[in-house]
Amino acid sequence: MKLLGCFFIFFSSTSFAASVGGCNNYTPDAGTSSARVTVTCSSSVSPDATSGVISTQGSTTLGNYVTVNILNGTSLIIDGSTVGVGSNANISNRGNLNTSSFYYGYGMSSGANGRSQAGGNTLVNESNGTIYTGGGYAAGMYVSATNASSVANALTNDGRIQTDGVGAAGMRLVSGSTSGSVVNSIVNTGLITTNGSAAHGIQVSGVGSVTIQNTGTITANGANAFGIYSAGNIISLTNSQGGSNPLTFSGVLPTNYNAVIASPTAYGKLDASNGVVTGVMNFAVASTSTVAATTYVTVLSGIKINNLGNSYGTVTIGGTQYQWALVHRINGPADKTDLVLSPVVQPSLAALEETLATQSYLIAPIAYDTQVALSSMGTALQGLFSMQSAGVINGMSYDCSLFGANNVCVSAGGRFTNVSAYPYNNSSALVIGAYRVSNNIRIGGYLDQNLSQSTPGGIAQLSNGSPMVGVFGVWSQNPDGTGVETKVSAGYANKGATLTRPVVGVSEAGTGSTSLTSQGVLGLFKYGFGINNKTVLSPYAGMRYVVGGMNGYAESQSNTVSSPLTYNAIDNYTTTVLAGISGTHKLNEKTSFLISAGIEKDTNANISNLVTTGNGEFNIAMNNNYRSTRPTASLGVFHDLSMNERIGISAIYRQEAYQALTSATVMATYTVGL
Repeated sequence: MKLLGCFFIFFSSTSFAASVGGCNNYTPDAGTSSARVTVTCSSSVSPDATSGVISTQGSTTLGNYVTVNILNGTSLIIDGSTVGVGSNANISNRGNLNTSSFYYGYGMSSGANGRSQAGGNTLVNESNGTIYTGGGYAAGMYVSATNASSVANALTNDGRIQTDGVGAAGMRLVSGSTSGSVVNSIVNTGLITTNGSAAHGIQVSGVGSVTIQNTGTITANGANAFGIYSAGNIISLTNSQGGSNPLTFSGVLPTNYNAVIASPTAYGKLDASNGVVTGVMNFAVASTSTVAATTYVTVLSGIKINNLGNSYGTVTIGGTQYQWALVHRINGPADKTDLVLSPVVQPSLAALEETLATQSYLIAPIAYDTQVALSSMGTALQGLFSMQSAGVINGMSYDCSLFGANNVCVSAGGRFTNVSAYPYNNSSALVIGAYRVSNNIRIGGYLDQNLSQSTPGGIAQLSNGSPMVGVFGVWSQNPDGTGVETKVSAGYANKGATLTRPVVGVSEAGTGSTSLTSQGVLGLFKYGFGINNKTVLSPYAGMRYVVGGMNGYAESQSNTVSSPLTYNAIDNYTTTVLAGISGTHKLNEKTSFLISAGIEKDTNANISNLVTTGNGEFNIAMNNNYRSTRPTASLGVFHDLSMNERIGISAIYRQEAYQALTSATVMATYTVGL
């Protein structure tokens, strides 16, 4: 059996039943920081077919400070973990470790199965070492150091690791260290191959900082299996693996990624196209690289705008300073990013972009610049929504109450609305009509057609194709406004819009078309008290419901936009109670003065965020400084030209919900009773 064991073939899913050689201490439980326990495994020690180097499980005090040396020619082939000890372990393997098909079998491990989580481990699979696991959820190398006070661990594979089984990992590290001075390291200069669903080459979790260096080859075969999977805190990843077998990745991206370049055809590639990644990653060319002034194709795959922290910079290699830029080919795929190196440093971003454009490249947009641009766009949309809702809300106050012999009232005029803090201006022509059903009831409607408007920064261009429309009905106890009066009204506005993101740094001016809508219904009750036959004071109360927002849309790819975004619909609604007092006073027989003041209180509100998907996933809050209680006021003067003719001018002030904006509306009307 010993001779057969010498011919054990690595990377076979069939293991032999016997080990070659053995260890001088199969249960290394003693050990302190000043007196380590050393276990040596060699081919000259009698084999134990059932045991690995295993300290007592479930004890945080036993099996610590153990050194295990597996010498060349030794094979530990068992149905279970081959090396499992506590914290502060030093493990070196130059032989063969094989856990057969054992579930949760670990080739070499520290801190597993209830042992100490203090960390401080050094695990090395040497260049002539091999590790094989054939069971589910196993690992070739595994360190569990979940204590917040755990110290740094170092895992190195210079040999070969293979796992066959669901959830099995080549190298797995869990670090709970909360100290910024503790940095774990994982180095792979050898070969890691995993076969199985969710079986990752290197798997990292926990809050402890980790650096990873991969100058070997990691191949993960299986559904949802990746070369590196991170649910932890990788602060640096250096990678030279590329060609037709790039390093695949999923999970939390490293803070810093360094691509190692050996030649124009041999350089590191990171592929996240089949994974789900979060976080922002800064790119760099490793200073140890050998570079040329050329283009390195597809250094990154599947990295979206919100995942990229930078896209151009400089690096000095061999005494030469190079300008590098991450780029997308014009009208090419947005999820494939190339790297362009040039020995000439461009004097400015604009010059760099101009040079790249001559090569049919666009510099890759990055997270921070795009976030700032989208925040500006969100602010612009807040102003647009405020302007449109102000129009609908003010429209629901429209009335026409001067009737002639035919019981018809017609009013025509103009309206101008401004939203404060930004140059959101809107001017329109309006016509209001009403029919007097009886001395107490009138019904009517209105059309409000935009003539011109302006928005800041060129972010939005609005069409004037569709007028705002509305209807109303009024029941009044007395024609002079005293007594009870109730009003029900509704309004609707829809406006086409072309929206363009502002350019900030290397963000792109993505453009798309959508429509903005706002609609509402109002119920109002008031009671008028007559004073001295000239003045009527009318306390009022009511309720209003308004819903609006923006339809979803997608930007288009173009010669200036490499990574167009897709926008989700924005749906906003508010239910508002109203209360206040209005008053009219006759200055003389022909001239009347109107004034009102009130308060609005939102009892229910939903303010959607600006959300993008596709090439970039951003979520911009749209409810900053939202005010649920707001004042409103109006002032007007009306003059009767004759019994059936009246001119008037009025102004309405409103505190808007978005960012405490205010709107001011001025209207001039000519009314005739027919």
